[in-house]
Amino acid sequence: MAKQWLHGYQYGPYWVPPLIAPGTFSNLYLALATSDVTKRNAYCAAALAIFSILPITFFFMEPGVNGACKWKVQTLLQDEGFSMPKTPLWMPSSVKHGSTDKSRRWAESTNMKDLIRSWQRVNNFRWAIAGVSMILSGYASLA
Repeated sequence: MAKQWLHGYQYGPYWVPPLIAPGTFSNLYLALATSDVTKRNAYCAAALAIFSILPITFFFMEPGVNGACKWKVQTLLQDEGFSMPKTPLWMPSSVKHGSTDKSRRWAESTNMKDLIRSWQRVNNFRWAIAGVSMILSGYASLA
């Protein structure tokens, strides 16, 4: 389970930024291109919503649930020679761990299944934010 989670998690940098950047910039462009204040506000809110996924990921998930999961993976697979180098909080990485002492203690006190469930809940919140952004942008485009 730990190997599967890590494998899936490490795909994130390949598809998350390419979705967030165009969503943010296209909504900002549309906000600047319209003279309708309601549409402009909806596009700006959509841009802020989709962009907010990055700080949530980097400053909340990485040192928290992602860090705990990566620490647990390293702990479980250390007998196989698996090790992830450490990275500072301000340089998040999918191939290094930036776990905090608190997230390490959490990882050591629970199992991988529970950590993955926690990761899923936070990740689903990010999908909800993307959905809100889509609804705001769609409203502004189709209103």
